[in-house]
Amino acid sequence: MNENWIEIVTTLQPYIKCNSTETKYQQEIENCLKFLGWRSSNKTMQSQVTIPIGNNNSIRPDIVLYKNGIPVLPIEIKRPNNTCNIKQESQLMSYMRQLKLNIGLYIGENIQLYYDTPNDLDNPICVFKVEFREGDVNGSIFCEMLSYEKFDITSLEDSCKEYYNQIIARNNLQERFNEFFFSSDANKNIVTLIKEKFLKEGFEEKALECELEKLTIKIERKQSYRTEQKIKKPEIETTNKEYAKEVFSLDGINYYGVGPFVLAVVKQYISEHPNITLEELEERFPSYLSINRKCGIIRPIDFVKERKDEGRFFTKDSIILNNGTEVAVYSQWANSGIYKQKFQDFLKHVETFYHVYSK
Repeated sequence: MNENWIEIVTTLQPYIKCNSTETKYQQEIENCLKFLGWRSSNKTMQSQVTIPIGNNNSIRPDIVLYKNGIPVLPIEIKRPNNTCNIKQESQLMSYMRQLKLNIGLYIGENIQLYYDTPNDLDNPICVFKVEFREGDVNGSIFCEMLSYEKFDITSLEDSCKEYYNQIIARNNLQERFNEFFFSSDANKNIVTLIKEKFLKEGFEEKALECELEKLTIKIERKQSYRTEQKIKKPEIETTNKEYAKEVFSLDGINYYGVGPFVLAVVKQYISEHPNITLEELEERFPSYLSINRKCGIIRPIDFVKERKDEGRFFTKDSIILNNGTEVAVYSQWANSGIYKQKFQDFLKHVETFYHVYSK
């Protein structure tokens, strides 16, 4: 374990336990950054840097790190009991964009490294997280990445890009699992797999179908990795209990699960704003609220077909705007597991202009 990381945790623990003020917390974080070689005395670390925006406005990152006189990392500091939210992510993003940097650091209840993929319109995402525990192995990696002596912005970007690609690959796999095991075609998908396996082993299809009729297959999400999947009778059934826990409504009468609720919200908004354009819709329902930022929440039907993403959108419930543009709403939502926070963010956003009922 990196000695600097142990020193950082030991230094910050008293301030974390008493939930110190943001000012005191930042002072101690600056002291911790000195363990890694950053100094205010030689201006490699500066606090409350004023960055002008236009003629009359400015922003002030809590800390900016410099290497060879060039800004390399903005840092946003929050109190130890803070929970990072979209507003704070946007604040950090504004520092990154104004400094023309693809990497930003958040320090509050934990440490989060954000990466902004170059040349796209998506917001930065957290690609690396460290908890304030001596045993967190990411703590040592963090100290290595932020060591002033070894610091290289290109190497750090390469590491962040690698983390980002791993996250995207994992999310794509999870989405594919959701589509395969928890969609309306799940039963068919599972039966097809079983048939393919036994047909390859030389069994007759008719006999196989007779045996399949005797089976009941029920798939549920694991509450934890140690929970065993259960196979029960009497009928082939695919359910996701977590997904079905709560339903939502705009009128208190018609209730929907999370995906159909998102569709209902967009349809309601379009009906109330009949002349709205796609650009205005995307502004009202921004892509960063979606589980998949590239898919966003609303996309032109041509975009969906070009990406061969029909399975991830409500294409059968596509909407034609007054200007003739046909759009579809993203369908892959969940109010549980890794996707819960994204749906909750969408819900909070909707509640700024609609009253939402739930049960």
